Amino acid sequence: MAHRFALSTTFADVSGILDRLEEESLGLEVTLYDTEWLLNLDRTTAVRRLGDELGERGIVVSVHAPIFDLNPGSLDPVIRKHTRRCWERAIGVSGALGAKNINFHTGYLPLLPPSTFPGWLAQSLEVWERVVELVSDGGMRLLLENMFEPTPQILLDLRSQLESRHVGFTLDVAHAHIYGTVTPESWWPSFGDSIEEVHLHDTDGFTDDHLPVGEGAVDWKSVFENMFRWAPDAMRVIEMPVEEGLKSLRRIVAGGYGDVQLELL
Repeated sequence: MAHRFALSTTFADVSGILDRLEEESLGLEVTLYDTEWLLNLDRTTAVRRLGDELGERGIVVSVHAPIFDLNPGSLDPVIRKHTRRCWERAIGVSGALGAKNINFHTGYLPLLPPSTFPGWLAQSLEVWERVVELVSDGGMRLLLENMFEPTPQILLDLRSQLESRHVGFTLDVAHAHIYGTVTPESWWPSFGDSIEEVHLHDTDGFTDDHLPVGEGAVDWKSVFENMFRWAPDAMRVIEMPVEEGLKSLRRIVAGGYGDVQLELL
């Protein structure tokens, strides 16, 4: 079970939790949301030093690429270029950190008419193909994560246009609960054995506040039953501030969710 669970934090805050991660055999998700910092970073210094320390401590690393205001299929070439640049830098940082996976949101806005998706997809492929190439060359896995997508189909259609052997999925259970128009349970078989990470945080069903586990409307017994059935080896990232993440981890253990696997045997 070592490194089956991971905590999420920013690059700046990683050094403060290294001892705790190592002591409790937890993995790490590094969020690279600050694009100004990212684009001005000399990744050959502080990042490589941190990557070396993470490797020495045996801490498994995943990275979350930038998400805010980025769109690889935008009609505006300036936005496409900026998106590509931010993602390319994130991949470089991920490699220096020794990351196993790097997570991306699609950037597509499902509130647009469905007729816009084929054009968006075609427009976005130049960025995605380059990103997949860089991620695979770096020995990592590219994971597509659901955000605003109402069903799994947008992510499935995108993956079908890429080198799928280098691309998997991250299932964010709260996002499926908030933004999905199909049942949260139906996402699991749709992604099937291509789920390589699961993001865990709670929600009231309306807002993406990344609440601690057990403080919202998510059916956690169902989540863990589906996780053990469809993604037993997935990295389980608790996405919230570290102290709340540790509280959530204690609730997961106390709730016996780790024993759900036994009930399925």
